[in-house]
Order: sequence, then structure tokens, then C-alpha cells
Amino acid sequence: MRNKDIGIKKDISARLFLFSVGFILTIVLSGIFLALYLSSDHNNEMLIKYGIEVEAEITTYHRVSEGGDNNHSYNYETEYSYTDTNGNTYKGTDRIYGSESQAAERVGEKRIITIVPNSNISSPKRYSELTRLNYELHLSLAIIFLILIPALGYLLFYRGIYRNELDKKIIIGVEHRELPISQGEVTKVVKWVVCYVKVKYQDESGATKEKWARSWFTHKEAKFLQQKRTINIVPYKNTYGILEEMSISK
Repeated sequence: MRNKDIGIKKDISARLFLFSVGFILTIVLSGIFLALYLSSDHNNEMLIKYGIEVEAEITTYHRVSEGGDNNHSYNYETEYSYTDTNGNTYKGTDRIYGSESQAAERVGEKRIITIVPNSNISSPKRYSELTRLNYELHLSLAIIFLILIPALGYLLFYRGIYRNELDKKIIIGVEHRELPISQGEVTKVVKWVVCYVKVKYQDESGATKEKWARSWFTHKEAKFLQQKRTINIVPYKNTYGILEEMSISK
């Protein structure tokens, strides 16, 4: 059998590490998914949501150059055009060919493109060929992780760093005999993922108070405190710390 500290002397370094990692990860992941959403091609998103296939015509071509200043090579890119019944015209580039004659041969040909009606958005691809990216998923994940940032910030900075420093002050006060160890009565226990313990005690001025302990407890720890009922606490200003040890098997 060995004793395990409960309350203000409990080592929470592992919890602080997890909170820190979780806090950093939520910031990084929210930034990544937000960047993915903001940098995404929203024209493609519109094409996937509202696109329809129409028959366009290759109307012309133009020369495009490749290579550096001293090493030019030229290709030729065809252009398409489509005008709907409302007079809206959709234009774009189609394909690149290695020679002018190949591009010139395509002028006048018909091909299927995808457009968004009542807009100027079009793609030389058929609807089934469009790349389906998870725009809405990226935005949803970005929002979820943005919401988690303040939640994990609360766990890290308040329930972790701040309360750990407060417990250290109480421990130092006990060690220097500046803070007395008192008795408190466990009056209520609420069990969830973690457990909360309510204690009736007398504060430093002698007034009787009944407050929830600041610390979180495991189910075994809460059961131990509930069964013991009268426990050691250290009143400090407007709060207190539980100072107990629980016997556990090796």
C-alpha cells in the first residue's frame, strides 16, 4: 500500500502538459483549416453546387511562351465561348497544344463545359470532372477548433496554471505554519467525467461556509472523501484547499 496525495498537493504536471498540447493544437488546426477554406477556389465550389453542362464553341487561340529570357518555347492555347438564352457570355481557356496548326484545327469545334447560370463562372471541364474539395468541411472544422480555443485556454490558464500557483501558495503557507490545517465536512459530491466535492468549513475569520472545492477529483478520490466525510482542509482568503492522502494498492 502507498499513499496518494489528493487536493492541493496532487501533482498535475501531466494535466498541464495535456492542456498545453491541446491548446496549441487547437490554434494550429484552426489556422490550417481556416487557411484551406480562405485559399480555396470558390468558383469551383459554385460550379459544384450550381453548375450545369452546356455546349460551347472553340472560337480562337493564342500563343503562350514557356522558359526563361534566353530560352523561349511557344505553345498555343485555345479559347471557348458560350452565350446563353439571356445573352450572358461565358469565356475561358481550354487546352494547350504544341503547334499553332494543332490549335487552329480546333477552332469551330464544339465541346461540353460547365457553367454557373446567371454568372460569369465557367470551367472547360465536364461536371463529373470537377475536383470536389471539402470547402464546407474545412470551414466547419475551423469553426469547431476556434470554439475550442477559449475552452482549452480556460482549462490551461485558469484550471491549470492559475490554480496550480494558488495551491503552491497554500502549501508554502502550511509549511511555514502561516496557514492552519482545519477540518471540513463533505456535504455533497457530484460525479461526472470528473467529480466535484462540496465542503462545509470555517474560514479564517471563523465564519461557517459551504463551498465547492476548486480541485477536480477522480471517482475513486471522490468516493474516498465522501466516505471519510470529515477531511483536512486549509482555508485561504475566500477559498480553501483539500489536504488529504488516499491509500492505494501498488
